[in-house]
Amino acid sequence: MSTRQKTPKALKALTKTAVGTLGIPEPSTPDPTTCPPARLHHASYHWPLLLADKDTCNALLTWFEGVEEERLMPWRKKWIDPSEWQGKEEDGKKEIARRAYEVWVSEVMLQQTRVSTVIPYFNNWISKWATVQDLANAKHEDVLSVWKGLGYYSRATRLHQGAKDMVEENDKDCPIPSGAQELQKFSGIGRYTAGAISSIAFGEAEPVLDGNVARVLSRQLGLFADVKDKKTSDFLWKVADRLIRQVSGYPETKRSAIPGQWNQALMELGSTICTPKPKCDECPIQKTCRAYAEGQELSKRDKKDTRIPDIEDACSLCEQLDTEDLMFAAEDCEDMDDPKPSKKRKTNEKNANKISQYFVRGTPSTSMKGESTTDNPSTSGDLKRKVPTPDKSSKSLTAYCSLFPKKPVKKKVAEEECCVCIIELRLENGKSRWMIEQRPAKGLLASLWQFPQCTLPASDSSASFRKSSAKKFVSDLDLSEPDLSKAKHVRELGTLTHVFTHLRLTMHVHHFTLDDDPDMTSFGRELIGLTTRKWVDTEAMDGETLSTGMRRCWSIIQPTF
Repeated sequence: MSTRQKTPKALKALTKTAVGTLGIPEPSTPDPTTCPPARLHHASYHWPLLLADKDTCNALLTWFEGVEEERLMPWRKKWIDPSEWQGKEEDGKKEIARRAYEVWVSEVMLQQTRVSTVIPYFNNWISKWATVQDLANAKHEDVLSVWKGLGYYSRATRLHQGAKDMVEENDKDCPIPSGAQELQKFSGIGRYTAGAISSIAFGEAEPVLDGNVARVLSRQLGLFADVKDKKTSDFLWKVADRLIRQVSGYPETKRSAIPGQWNQALMELGSTICTPKPKCDECPIQKTCRAYAEGQELSKRDKKDTRIPDIEDACSLCEQLDTEDLMFAAEDCEDMDDPKPSKKRKTNEKNANKISQYFVRGTPSTSMKGESTTDNPSTSGDLKRKVPTPDKSSKSLTAYCSLFPKKPVKKKVAEEECCVCIIELRLENGKSRWMIEQRPAKGLLASLWQFPQCTLPASDSSASFRKSSAKKFVSDLDLSEPDLSKAKHVRELGTLTHVFTHLRLTMHVHHFTLDDDPDMTSFGRELIGLTTRKWVDTEAMDGETLSTGMRRCWSIIQPTF
């Protein structure tokens, strides 16, 4: 029969006034490690162990010092202490402003984009606009052109607008404000980006929380929840804020290099070590990791934890751990190179339904640092079990940690089909021009250029319907001249699929031709109509700010001329 878990004496003594800044009770001593799959625990279980372990915090900073230059990120530079600046004060402010600007640009570029992809774009960007003032004075068309290929073009638009607003408000040596709250007033700067700029460039104790940091913290706290859920996100922000203030010695120390180093260390750890499939043996803060400790508990225990916590003590932050996830995680930890048995392995009937049987067991003396010892082979009736190697045990623990944070249920991506109409104007001299139009200033692919296109209904996407739809669309285009009803439909060149974050777009590419009319005067200029359109020479097409999808469409027709 299940027994009700007794409330620890330390928790009974807690009152509402004992609830700390994190919104959960601060325990007098760390709660004991809970055991999966039930994971019975109080909310105080998620109080960060790092807060009471200065050595482990220092270990993270030391680790980052050793790896921060390995990936050669051009925006990573030493913090500038204004009090130690040797030279003119205005020059120091300009250098700090330049550093803040570089952090800002890099963080915006790194959203949804790999570091290796960003580096050349960042270098090219800085070579053109070295300061926030330079960017503020740039033409938006040029900004989009330099961003071309990075995707999510609204990031470039907001970055450009933010720079213009900053310089307009404060055109001094350092127009970029140092405080996170002030930074968030500008276009494209959210709480994360503001925290990164404030801490890395200005040395202020401001937290950051991106996907990588959220994953690190959820494992450190043993928090099994969707990090994108508002309740979870708010809690992680509080944790990140409490950690950086304590590590940096705030408020006694207002500014230093530590906030930037700490935030970058968490980001780097989540990007290289505490990844979706973590490398727990290499983690400098493994000692304080709740998820890792739970994995050890799971590998040691033979009995299920049947205690039932008091309702008032139960954690409301975590979701229920799925036992099937535990089994699949254990299977994933096996070596792909291990030979598969030819016959299904028999399991001990007594242990057949125990979750712990799916994980390699170690002795109770297994340490928090992953130093594993092995069980002595059993000779009491059962067949001798192969002694698990440290490598196998490590894989079991890693498999368990990979369950954190809880993966959200993926929403089905919307699907849409369209006809992309590539209209070719054939000139008398044998050359060609191509019609493109500009997208609206807001929304998906804002302000980029594209070939005219029409959306197809989901009810019918047959080849004949696509052809008739494309012809009608082209003939009805809103132009004063030329008369596009005279455009000849050549053929459908092919079909491409382009996947956005929220949309799977199938593009059917149609080729139209239109002969030059010497009586027309609009060729070569922007065309009159509700949508901005223009004719572009073949040689100039590569210089236009087309989206990636449109460039793929352009590549289909290029072999035809």
